[in-house]
Amino acid sequence: MRVIIVDDESKSRLLLEQLCKEYCNDLDIVGMAASVNEAIELIDSIKPDLVFLDIRMPVKSGFVLVEHYGEDIPFEVIFTTAYDEYALKAFQIHATGYLLKPIEIDELVNAVEKVRKKINKGQGSEDSKILKEPFSGEQMNKIALATTDGFTFVKFKEIIRCEAHGNYTYVFLADNSSFLITKTLKHYEEVLPMDDFFRAHKSHLINLNFVRRFIKGKQGMVEMTDGKLIEVSLRKRESLLKILAN
Repeated sequence: MRVIIVDDESKSRLLLEQLCKEYCNDLDIVGMAASVNEAIELIDSIKPDLVFLDIRMPVKSGFVLVEHYGEDIPFEVIFTTAYDEYALKAFQIHATGYLLKPIEIDELVNAVEKVRKKINKGQGSEDSKILKEPFSGEQMNKIALATTDGFTFVKFKEIIRCEAHGNYTYVFLADNSSFLITKTLKHYEEVLPMDDFFRAHKSHLINLNFVRRFIKGKQGMVEMTDGKLIEVSLRKRESLLKILAN
């Protein structure tokens, strides 16, 4: 795995590098950064699989880096910090690990193993291939939803809306059921038919057949048939109104 270490303290960066080389020898430390801005440049050029990320840093915190990439963050994150009060927020944004300094070797090894399993789960298996595109032939109106315990197969027309939740997506169905899916919202934007679905907001993908009404205001909203009010981004409002008008 290609790894970047982000920490404003040089001693911490070097110590973590040493621990990784000694106890996680399959990791390839491809870069280090002392700030969020430096890290973003490095990440965009190197495209790592994993980022060890400090939280409290001058100017910008580690959370700012994660927010920069939004819901489609292209790497796994293990936070490394001397403070335990950020743990809840870290896992709310789906960090794979949260290591307290001084870093315990067994906790480092376990966190890296979780990342390794997560990456391997998404590569090469027949199951993961199912999720990359909708069915074909007689089943082309269905999609496989990758839940944490398997797959759920649903018809496109049963999906009311999809809502981003970090690197995961909540999918809400017409029968009032919902699923937390181990794919990003961008994935479903790519595989669901855009004649019926519309990306109304960075966090929302809606089925146009389930729109009940459009609500005017400073920030436009659509009300879905399940009663949910969905914010429409300013740059998407005009396009959506044209579609609804037709």
